[in-house]
Amino acid sequence: MRTLLPLLACIVAVAAASACGGEDNGGPAAQPVAGGAYISVGDSIAAGSGASDPARTSFAAIVGSRLNLELTNLAVAGATTSDVIDQQLAAARGTTGVRLITVSAGGNDLAALIPNATCTQDPLPDTCPLEDALARVEERLLRIVRDLRAAHPDAAIVLLAYPNFFSNTGHDFEAPAARVLPRFAETVRAVAAASGPRVAVADASRLFDGRGDELTHVLDEVFDPHPNDAGHEALAGVVAEAYRGLEAAGG
Repeated sequence: MRTLLPLLACIVAVAAASACGGEDNGGPAAQPVAGGAYISVGDSIAAGSGASDPARTSFAAIVGSRLNLELTNLAVAGATTSDVIDQQLAAARGTTGVRLITVSAGGNDLAALIPNATCTQDPLPDTCPLEDALARVEERLLRIVRDLRAAHPDAAIVLLAYPNFFSNTGHDFEAPAARVLPRFAETVRAVAAASGPRVAVADASRLFDGRGDELTHVLDEVFDPHPNDAGHEALAGVVAEAYRGLEAAGG
């Protein structure tokens, strides 16, 4: 299994002041909708890595339960944006009655930068191909969203921006992640802005700032750069908040 880009292994969080309290940070708990389907595509975060029971405590499972939507989770640990296009979109197109789609992808694309020592320098020199990598991620994310929109014209689409899972852990990746992840978030926001209505970004960076030690497995005896159950609960809150915003906008 490919390892999620350690510096970008930071994804996930919630919109609730108390990520561990089971309460949605971004306001009152999302009210169930009148059924329908929810599709999750992407990488290990979307697949539920780090959750004690991915079928129940992953962010996608929590969102499906909270919104009364039937989850089809097509995400696969290690998937890149190209993998989503080649291996997940066909099944996503074939799902009917879709109300919500979440997309968590891009971190594994950037994992190709890990062997390049220049990409750990501060500031990043021109010899680090971050800009090229981000441009390729943006192009493929745009293709993913456009494909999903063509198949599901009325669905809400929520793109995930990765928070810094290493924040306040003292891990070697904490500082590089703090430099790279804001650029990735900018890329995700650019994709959302270019994708028309009913596309939003879920970004829980503020919730993970200073709390990576609480919301991830980074400091566990066996290192794992994924969110724990509290982190997945947090991400579920951010996704629900983004979904509510799209529904309230009505278009």
